[in-house]
Amino acid sequence: MRYEAAPSQPPAERWAELARGIAAGDRVSEDDLARIFYAHVSAMTAGRVRDRETARELTQEILLCAIQSLRKGLLREPEKLPAFVIGTARNLINHKLQELALRPAPVPLDPGRALPGFVQTSSPQESRVEEDERRTIARLALQKLKPLDRRILYLTLAEGLKPQEIALEVGLKVENVRNRKSRALKIIKRKMARMIRNGRLGHI
Repeated sequence: MRYEAAPSQPPAERWAELARGIAAGDRVSEDDLARIFYAHVSAMTAGRVRDRETARELTQEILLCAIQSLRKGLLREPEKLPAFVIGTARNLINHKLQELALRPAPVPLDPGRALPGFVQTSSPQESRVEEDERRTIARLALQKLKPLDRRILYLTLAEGLKPQEIALEVGLKVENVRNRKSRALKIIKRKMARMIRNGRLGHI
């Protein structure tokens, strides 16, 4: 069996068929998975691992690990194969960065500190109480978002994923991911500004 569709948005049934083929020991399906995801996984590793040779070896390791896991039937929802491969890649990349002591400090999902496009008015002399209040406002605003939009923001701000990677993770088109992220950020900024202006945490 051959799979010519790009990994951006093919039918879920084709992903399921590919995953089941690998679980059944079909070597052609294994070759197809490596062919389909090689460029994407390679871009992920190259973007975070500075050494080119290490990135190349890690790409191969990721694809082999994904195939071995599929052979063992570890993917319970075969139609979610792209998210499974990307998740495997992210975990192994993070592990490699820890080994190389190159992993950057994690970025907490704390819009009270910094949201793209949100101009903070705090000064260096701002009291801790005011800072905590601003963060509380940010968290309350986040709670008003739809779960999917919160997840997209988390993957963007905390995990540092690009829209293409998030699209595979959540099963949306890349343009939809960009639109939802942009809309969610605007909603949060608007709600935070309103709450700060009113000085009331209980009303969004």
